[in-house]
Amino acid sequence: MRVAVLLLLLAACSTPIRHGLDEPAANEVVSALERAGIGAEKARDDAGGPAAFVIRVSSADAVRALEVLDALGLPRGKRAGFAETYGQPSLVPTATEERARYLQALSGEIERTLETVDGVVGARVHLVLEEAEGLGDRPRNAAHAAVLLKTRGGAPMKEADIQKLVAGSVPGLAPANVAVVSTRAAEVKENGALAPVGPLRVTPGTKSVLVTAVVVVLGVLALLAVLLLFTARRLAAAQRELSARDAA
Repeated sequence: MRVAVLLLLLAACSTPIRHGLDEPAANEVVSALERAGIGAEKARDDAGGPAAFVIRVSSADAVRALEVLDALGLPRGKRAGFAETYGQPSLVPTATEERARYLQALSGEIERTLETVDGVVGARVHLVLEEAEGLGDRPRNAAHAAVLLKTRGGAPMKEADIQKLVAGSVPGLAPANVAVVSTRAAEVKENGALAPVGPLRVTPGTKSVLVTAVVVVLGVLALLAVLLLFTARRLAAAQRELSARDAA
């Protein structure tokens, strides 16, 4: 009973901050928040379907949690690679449409690869493929690429390594024709400082909520104990009075 009441009180003081996440994205968000010292709960999102999850945090931690997720670029945007792009074929694709779809898919695959590097918060890749002209298929415009990285901490990769990685994924693209621009994401203090409350360890924001809930529960239990004691005394007095009447 006590646990049920406590859980109800804590649930009433929590708020959802992200909806409709798949399980890997939800796990990544929860892990990032826990490292930043923010307690988070992953639950099924009924509105988003059987495979969707919602992330809930204490109301006191909601603003801080949103700031942390924004700084870390989480949850990551879904990148449309070849499987997603060509999983929905066009009925009558034109040459221009087919070229655009190929560029979208190729850019998505490269972005996914870059975002697997530790320290890369987000990646955007823009590609311009090599174009040939008329007779002899002589190159008219060389292939080019622009890469925008959002990173945290130090530089996760050398610029030359990024250029080689991108150039190796695009036919006819030379590493020298890959422009790389990096921006720094806001720093997040990942201290994981959880405050002890009895046998539990909770975040500072949740601690006040938990302590309040415990106090309320203890107060209710104390009131019930007083009422029970008062009722027991009244019953005992009534029984003594009835016994005295019977003896008379």
